[in-house]
Amino acid sequence: MSQINGILVGSSTRKLSLAINLLDDYTSRGVANNLDVLIKGHNVKPIRNPSGYYLFFDLPDDNYTVLVKGGKYYFDEEKEAVRPDDLDELNPVMDITLKPAPSYNFPSTATLVRGHLKDSGGSGISGAVLRIKGFDAKTGTNDKGDFVIYLRGLKKNDVVTMDGKMFVKVNGKNPVFEIKHPDHKNFTKTMEVVEGITTSLSITLP
Repeated sequence: MSQINGILVGSSTRKLSLAINLLDDYTSRGVANNLDVLIKGHNVKPIRNPSGYYLFFDLPDDNYTVLVKGGKYYFDEEKEAVRPDDLDELNPVMDITLKPAPSYNFPSTATLVRGHLKDSGGSGISGAVLRIKGFDAKTGTNDKGDFVIYLRGLKKNDVVTMDGKMFVKVNGKNPVFEIKHPDHKNFTKTMEVVEGITTSLSITLP
């Protein structure tokens, strides 16, 4: 066995084609969970090494789509047009960042907006994209219409203290939520967000 930059590879008779490194978007650290990492259209399974990388060996030179099944705590993620020969032959690592799902175990001090997106009939809307204007904060809804947006790395001018509470502001104003879904009109909503706690939000799309 040999090791390249901390990645345990197999015997010298096998070629390491692709090493997938899964990163947690909230913590920016590696994902500890053992997840399903697949190459679409190919019946090939990776080996997960002690460092947490998912290793694919002896892949022909071609374009591949890598699919990560996020399980309970993350959304699924796809990376298209991955070509192993375009990567560093000695260290063919590809980072894939996973977005936490609503069931993710956030710390109690996280600044979160948790909510539910539904249609006029009360049914949850899946596959919507939600973001907060002015922040690098973007997520989607799960199959029940639930979502969670997390705000991290807030700076001093992003927070205003009023009546003993610290409110998140964008240019001195309350955050504006943008919601997009292919079957509904784009929707925006302005609301107060308090730093360090969870704010609840229920939205009905017209």
